[in-house]
Amino acid sequence: MNLDEPTSLSSEDLRRYDNRSGFDLVSCQEVGLPVYKLTVDALTQIRKLIPPIEEYVLKTINIGLSSEEEIAEFLGLELPTVREGMVNLRISEDIDLVAPDASQLQVWKLTKKGEKTLQEARIIVPEERTFEINFDGLLRIPRWYGRLERGLLKPKNLRDEGLVEIEPSPKRPPELSDLKLKDIDNIIRQIEEDNNRKSKIRQERDLLALKAIEKKPPFFQPATALVYKAKDSDEIQVAFIVDGIPSTEHETAFARSGGVKKLKIAEMLTQSEPRKLAEEILGHEFVAQADADRVATLKKEVTAAQAKIQAQIETTQEKIEQTQDDQEKQILNQQLQDALKQIEQLQTQLDLMLASVPMQWLDMYDHRPLLEQALKDSQERLMIISPWIRAKSVNRWFLQQFENLLKRGVQVFIGYGLGEKDENRYPIDIQAEESLQKLARQYSKTFTLKRLGDTHAKILIMDTKFAVSTSFNWLSFKGERDRTFRDERGTLVSDPQKIDELFNNLLRRFASD
Repeated sequence: MNLDEPTSLSSEDLRRYDNRSGFDLVSCQEVGLPVYKLTVDALTQIRKLIPPIEEYVLKTINIGLSSEEEIAEFLGLELPTVREGMVNLRISEDIDLVAPDASQLQVWKLTKKGEKTLQEARIIVPEERTFEINFDGLLRIPRWYGRLERGLLKPKNLRDEGLVEIEPSPKRPPELSDLKLKDIDNIIRQIEEDNNRKSKIRQERDLLALKAIEKKPPFFQPATALVYKAKDSDEIQVAFIVDGIPSTEHETAFARSGGVKKLKIAEMLTQSEPRKLAEEILGHEFVAQADADRVATLKKEVTAAQAKIQAQIETTQEKIEQTQDDQEKQILNQQLQDALKQIEQLQTQLDLMLASVPMQWLDMYDHRPLLEQALKDSQERLMIISPWIRAKSVNRWFLQQFENLLKRGVQVFIGYGLGEKDENRYPIDIQAEESLQKLARQYSKTFTLKRLGDTHAKILIMDTKFAVSTSFNWLSFKGERDRTFRDERGTLVSDPQKIDELFNNLLRRFASD
């Protein structure tokens, strides 16, 4: 893919996820799932290898030596060294002073614990420690993130990157009563295992009790939210992709918490519903006559058939790799070629059908390939209207393809801007706009770049080949911060007369003031 992705998922990934029965994938948004980074005070006991001196002190006491001087002389060690080891063993309750029967003289003896310590060559030491534990604010459980730990975002980083905040549910931070000793113990063991891999010293730790939570700063785990809208009702479902894997746990918790209502997703989707936008720009009569719904149904059927054949192809390829029989391999290869031909024939039929209709609905993942096609293949004219210019979209590849268009003499019109100024931009975004302004000065005869000031419309027109009306932000891939979820399906017009009409109507806005 040449254009940067608006999410961590590619167009093909999104197409693959558009497979929910009875629902359409209508929107995709980068989000932050709530996480609390807890600093927990805990009482533990640690099992570690006995230091050599303490081990030999235990052994000498076990064979009957009882005074510090006897032990030091037997081991050939200085008295302070032996005394320090015996103090540690006394603190850990491995040795104690005991008066034998009928004697008032106390001597050092191994305790029951000390006998076990000597047998296992491990010593158990009580220890108070603090641990950093991550707590999922939506699932309400502590979690071990492993390598994903470094990717957790602070609230400021979340806002700076334009991710949508998913609220915890309930909204309050966790209390000590929310933490189960067993869950925390499992996480501490994972932390210890990770630390042990990095260290030569092996330690085992048992969690005895949780004493307090010192800190609870909020963080966020990056994820991608996929919004599905029912074909025959107003039901909305939101799935979450975390590190490339669908998280049914987060989907269930988000639905249970009323997340769709909290984020006003239904209202936002209604504002950007593709039919409504199409009728505003193309006219009610044209949209009604186009019968795009029937075309969309046929398109889905063909796509589903292609997906089924593709699955058969993958199975056949696996069989070809596994078989050693030349005759069987020949039969499988013929099946593979037939299946590939079927997919090609279905695509040809689909292309012919789409070419014969004046208008069709676009799925959200269809937009980026169309923008790339327009940048590479426009011959006479190209018009892009989009509210914002951001470096994530107007990147080096975009600018290179764009300049190639201008060198070929293609007439290009870009209209952008909401209001007099564009807030919340990074220096790299300002640089992207300045790069377009520089090209506009360099190719002033063929390139018109104009700040329109009220460009709620998102339009892409390539020659007389197609015109697209949509909620997809062509030059930014991101939308208003107060309108985070949009129905990003669109409308593609292939009727040359309607394309000319739309182009000429919009061209008036580029006339000099």
